[in-house]
Amino acid sequence: MKVVLAMGCFDLLHAGHLRHLEEARSMGDFLVVGLTVDAHVGKHGRPIIPQDERRELLRGLRCVSVVYLCKDSIEALEQWEPQIFCKGHDYLEKGLLPEELDFCSKHGIEIRYTKYNPQTTSSIIDRIRQ
Repeated sequence: MKVVLAMGCFDLLHAGHLRHLEEARSMGDFLVVGLTVDAHVGKHGRPIIPQDERRELLRGLRCVSVVYLCKDSIEALEQWEPQIFCKGHDYLEKGLLPEELDFCSKHGIEIRYTKYNPQTTSSIIDRIRQ
């Protein structure tokens, strides 16, 4: 069984999240969503939706096999040791954290990226504020 790990806050669940997770799921047989707990979301004023509600929404998606609450990607990678670590297209430019790259390299975990998707929670929040 090929396990895929996708990480994130998944605040204000939207179609961009769904597309990312569906594509991640298509890369393997079992999709683990590493959900960043409230205390470790590193964006000012976020998350808007508490972690238990975000987890409930993610669990309701057909493409998601399991939701794992964690403080960061390293914790999730250590727990699940997936065959594939799936990141959003924006990480092609931003780059992964050095510790993510190191862990994946040492454990033979393939890093893949989903297609470009312009919709983000931050852009939705910006539109609401305007």
